[in-house]
Amino acid sequence: MIPDLFTPHAAPFRVEGTRGEAFVLVHGFTGIPGHFRPMAEFLADHGYTVNVPLLAGHGTTPDHMASMTADDWVTSVRQAAKAVADHRRVHLVGLSMGGHLALMTAQDVAAATVTTINTPVLVVNKRLYLAPVAHRLIPKVSWPEEPPPPLDPEVAHLWETYDWYHTVSAAELVKVMMRGYRAARRLRRPSLVVQSKSDESVLPRSGRLLAGALGEGCRLLWLEDSIHNALLDRDRHLIHQAVLDLVS
Repeated sequence: MIPDLFTPHAAPFRVEGTRGEAFVLVHGFTGIPGHFRPMAEFLADHGYTVNVPLLAGHGTTPDHMASMTADDWVTSVRQAAKAVADHRRVHLVGLSMGGHLALMTAQDVAAATVTTINTPVLVVNKRLYLAPVAHRLIPKVSWPEEPPPPLDPEVAHLWETYDWYHTVSAAELVKVMMRGYRAARRLRRPSLVVQSKSDESVLPRSGRLLAGALGEGCRLLWLEDSIHNALLDRDRHLIHQAVLDLVS
């Protein structure tokens, strides 16, 4: 039995457009679809269909999330893309881990473009790399008691996530990071890599590494005034416009 959503903002949502093109927006590790609400509204205002799935095990309880794997998260993205496959073009956008999931599924779902936002190649907390073996000794990890709040109060109400997670889930995140970067090196299509210079979770040079892997068709956009979840920060309008420019 699937647990109830811990917040209404965790519910997946879809907005129909009139342009014949669709976006699939993929949230990050322990995140929720609500983080993409501002971008979804922007894209819908420009006529695009927007589908924002809830990744398997997210939006409910950490215990539920611990029962899911990297493959389950990939399946969530594929199903969301399949739901809009009748559109002329489908574009993928992912925040953090969601960016890797987008890279991993882009070829299979014939995505026209891919955008990653603060997607990790290198992380600040090096202990994450030990998760595949450490989960037997350290069963769970808590986020800081006071995580960096969104700098923009207009969207602060959307800042919701699990307070903690099982280390076994972090081990699956490491798998996604490795598979996503390998996928980027094989993927050749118009792409956008967005990276916050003041990211508290991802080392900023991840942006340069990921853009390099994606090749000549990739644009790298640096953000000056945003934390890791840049979707809810002051530079979000720059991201919205850059995504629109990519697909126009």
